[in-house]
Order: sequence, then C-alpha cells, then structure tokens
Amino acid sequence: ENLDKHLEVFEQKITARGAKVIWAEDAQQALDEIGKICDAKNCKTLVKSKSMVTEEIHLNKALEQNGIESVETDLGEYIQQLDGEPPYHIVTPAMHKNKEDVAKLFNEKLGTPINFTPEQLTLKAREILREKYVEAEVGVTGANFIISDIGGIAVTENEGNARLSCAFPKTHIAIVGIEKMIPSITDLGLLWPLLSTFGTGQKVTVYNTIVTGPRQPNETDGPEEMYVILLDNGRTNLLMKEVRESMYCIRCGSCLNACPVYKNIGGHAYGATYSGPIGSVITPHLKGMEEFKHMSYASSLCGNCTEVCPVKINIHEM
Repeated sequence: ENLDKHLEVFEQKITARGAKVIWAEDAQQALDEIGKICDAKNCKTLVKSKSMVTEEIHLNKALEQNGIESVETDLGEYIQQLDGEPPYHIVTPAMHKNKEDVAKLFNEKLGTPINFTPEQLTLKAREILREKYVEAEVGVTGANFIISDIGGIAVTENEGNARLSCAFPKTHIAIVGIEKMIPSITDLGLLWPLLSTFGTGQKVTVYNTIVTGPRQPNETDGPEEMYVILLDNGRTNLLMKEVRESMYCIRCGSCLNACPVYKNIGGHAYGATYSGPIGSVITPHLKGMEEFKHMSYASSLCGNCTEVCPVKINIHEM
C-alpha cells in the first residue's frame, strides 16, 4: 500500500553505501541501461543466476546480439539454455526433463559420456561454471525481496550460484520488479520460510543472502560496483486495477503445482514468461490484453491455486 515511499527509502539507503539505483519504465529501458554498463566495463562474458525478471525482458537474447556471452549458472536454467528452451516452471526450469534427457543433451553439447549419472553431469556443469565466474566481468542476479528499511536485496537459492554470480565479477547488476518490496528486514522471518515451504517443500532454502551494496572499504570480498535496476514494465498498471493483489505474489510456484490445467498442458504451452494460474492473471495486463486475454481461459475455476497460495491471493476469482 505504501510502495512508493518504501522504494524511495530503499534507494536512499542503498545509494548511501555506494550502489547505484536505476528506474526502468519498461523492458527496453532496462536492456539499454544494462547495455551501457556492459559497454563501460568492456564485458565479454556475463554470469547470471536464475531470475524470472531477466526472462521477462529477454536479457540473454539482447546480450547475445551485442556479442556478450551470457551464462545461466542455475543448473536447471543452464540445462534449458543448452537446449535453447525457455524455463518450463518459475521455480524448477527443467522440471519436464528426466536424467536421460539431460545426459543426452550434455553428450551432444559438452561431449560427456551418454551414461553419465546425475552426479557426474552436475560436476561437469560445475567445472564449466567455476571458470565462467572467474572470467566474467559482470554478474547479474534477480532478487526475491527488496528490503526498504536497510536498503538491501534478498536472494534465495539452493546452489550457491547466485552468491558466486554477485560476488566474483567486479560489477553486480540486480534486476528486480518493483512489487518485490518488503518494509523491513524483520519481515524476512516470515517470508523466507514461507517461500521455501511453498516453493520447494523445504523448511528454509539452502542459501539466503542479503546484499546491501558493493564491497565496503573494510571488506575483502564482493564487487567493486553494484547497480539495482527497479523494473516497472507494466506493474504500476496492475496496481490500479482490480487485480492489484496479484502483485502480492512472491513467485513460489505453488499455484502452478496445484493447477490441473498446468499439470496437463505444461509450462511452455502458455507461451509467456509467467505460466500457470498467476501467469494467466498477470500476463494479459503486463503484455497486452489483445494478445494474451486467451490465457484467462486456462482455468478450471476449481480454486486450487487460491487454496495453496501462501500470500492469500484470490487467483481464481481474478
């Protein structure tokens, strides 16, 4: 309800510690700003952790066109990138592939033996990615929450790849939708366990990090520069509509798992960045009603999505 005030406090606090905050009205503005930063840093290789907002603005494609190698460091996203496919699910991007599919893909693209076990495949990915972290001039992450009172971003992950992506390269860019705002660091006590329980059935996710700016004078690790791009891209339109509460979404993915439609047609059938029940609600408003209003028919109105939503969004009513 007080998003505007919280965003300003966040900007003030994180800027005081040397980070730069950039406001992007739409995807193109965000891409232009990232392009400028990469140019200034003479960036050839960029590592990025899993982020739905970068999928939304099609960051990888834009970087590729500028001759920059953008490497997905989340294992599921890395598999999807190798296969030239978008994520299938907002939390588990390669959920539709079994271990044989991945072994075949790695065999074709990376030359590993066709009978490699999941452990061996993971180690191969790790070996390749470790080199990329060291090589990359720029690291990109999203943020699960933006924390107003301390001026920080909170990142939740299971593999430690986001930490490496934001701490190894000299420049860290965090791209985040403005709706991910929480007023205080104390709110994480509620929201972190909520996200992990509903997202992946864990009590708490393995790595939870709060980043409050670039490396400080008394610190040994971290990037020299940090940029936070606050993306609107249609979100303020949603705040004015009756579907306003769809912006409460913490992207846990539980509505997708509960939805009979999603279970039957799968993530790629939606043809949009955000799939499943929440995608059906927000995509038409973010991307244009004309092209995406058909998504509202991808609902059985059974109310499963509303029942499992941790932040109590009335999804099926919308």
